[in-house]
Amino acid sequence: MRSIRSLSVLLPPARPTQTGEVASVPDWRAVREAVGASPAQMAIHAGRAALAAAAITPSQVGWVLHCGSGVQASVGWPVHHHVQHGIVGSAGNAIEVRQYCAGGLMSWVLADRLAQPGGDVVCTGADNWSWTDRFATSRSAGGEPFSDAAHAAVVSEGGGFAQILGWGTASCPDQSEAWRTRDAFHETASMADYVSTLERVGRTRTSEDARNSFLMLQRATTTALADAGVSAGYVTHFVPHGSRSGEPYRQLARVLGLPWAESLHEHALGHGYLGVSCQAAGLLHLAESQLLLQDSIVLLLAAEYLLSATAVVLHIARPPEVGVDGPTLTVA
Repeated sequence: MRSIRSLSVLLPPARPTQTGEVASVPDWRAVREAVGASPAQMAIHAGRAALAAAAITPSQVGWVLHCGSGVQASVGWPVHHHVQHGIVGSAGNAIEVRQYCAGGLMSWVLADRLAQPGGDVVCTGADNWSWTDRFATSRSAGGEPFSDAAHAAVVSEGGGFAQILGWGTASCPDQSEAWRTRDAFHETASMADYVSTLERVGRTRTSEDARNSFLMLQRATTTALADAGVSAGYVTHFVPHGSRSGEPYRQLARVLGLPWAESLHEHALGHGYLGVSCQAAGLLHLAESQLLLQDSIVLLLAAEYLLSATAVVLHIARPPEVGVDGPTLTVA
């Protein structure tokens, strides 16, 4: 059974949002900003912190899995190997996981398969939106304000504060075409392209699309619970993506009987949308709040454009120890 040996989250300073910035979504109260820091730099920082907290050496790492929701590096540059080199030098190998907002949790699923004795897996995820207008979609289409954040987790075959009990995935690939920003595959999309795409999706998305997305979230969740061998009634903490209203995750909790924590939702609204780091930040918040008790069962759920979903069930083997080093928090 694979375990989360350590987890680190880099949360840059929070800046309160202004009314004009989030005009159509005023519930979002702040964003995290790391101006000038690249996602690769942030991922390396978080990865080194997680490695130190896990008390393992680079030679014990077999894989580094890197992911992000937004732009990670210039086209053609293998940023995953840059992150690997910055954390463990020449040890192991590296993969970039491209599943956008679900990539962070999906990398844990992949690590659950890749971890070997003496071959731990470091999963990293990072996003930095200071290169563009992070509030563009919030003003025009009601989207989330994008925050800068990074996280890293060390997944090991043995030991750790949390055991991976099971996981599940589901998707609605037929909905992917609506998200095409450019017809020509070689043209780089801009934030303006993304804003117009989000507006188009909002106009053309049908009630049937919404229903299928909800059923997809439900399938991923129930598959993960079945794989873990537990029912929803045994889940003590539910950590979904952050959203302005909490939907559709709030409804999913009602339908399946999962525990909804309004405090976790309010915590997300005070950070801005954390992309691939949403679930790691939520889990660390629970640890900070001393809510991760021995034998707690945590269900984490991530979604990619509401057309793909990944769910992971964790068993808390022992209350984790929380460490703080400036903007970086760790649990191990």
